[in-house]
Amino acid sequence: MDKTTELRQWRRRQIWTNLLSAWAVLIIVAALIYMILAWAQPDITTIQRALKRAVSGIKSDSNWQMFLRIAWHNERAVLIVFVLSLIPVPLLYWLNLVGTAASIGLVLYVNAGQTRVGMLILAGLVPHGIFEISCFAFALALASQLNYYIRSRTRNWRKRRYDWIGRLPWWPFIRPLLRWYLMIVVPGLLLAAAIESYVTPWLLTLVR
Repeated sequence: MDKTTELRQWRRRQIWTNLLSAWAVLIIVAALIYMILAWAQPDITTIQRALKRAVSGIKSDSNWQMFLRIAWHNERAVLIVFVLSLIPVPLLYWLNLVGTAASIGLVLYVNAGQTRVGMLILAGLVPHGIFEISCFAFALALASQLNYYIRSRTRNWRKRRYDWIGRLPWWPFIRPLLRWYLMIVVPGLLLAAAIESYVTPWLLTLVR
């Protein structure tokens, strides 16, 4: 098997493994946070006040402003993933997804008293979340390749032994990652932001 075919298969495995793992981690962490909060039953008014303070500076007067802020927030979160992937530490770039999953569990708990959890998930999270989390998971798959490449080259330098991926020239290796990011992740996050800004508020009015 030539290296081009082997690299293509390796990239495919990385993408599917990280896509499935990201969705599994998101569901499990969000459910755990929700169950822990439901069991501990902390003062919900204190949590609500903290959340209102956290988002007080990002409220928008129009759907367009909301779209711009959400789109920037989504893109910034993905950029943080790529920045963390440059650090030669495995799985460090997953911290952002874990934090996102925890925040989803928190939001579900806070809003459970006003809206049934199932309806809240279907109306408030699923429409934009399918695109947003899928793009986030795909970005993790790209970041995992970049992180492996960085770590492989670092080990080569430290131990003077070679991994065939670490021997690849950096630009031919990174170019497909950049192309997939621009063609899949960026448009997908923009679509998710549009749905969250224009469709989700309307759906929430129907279930409350």
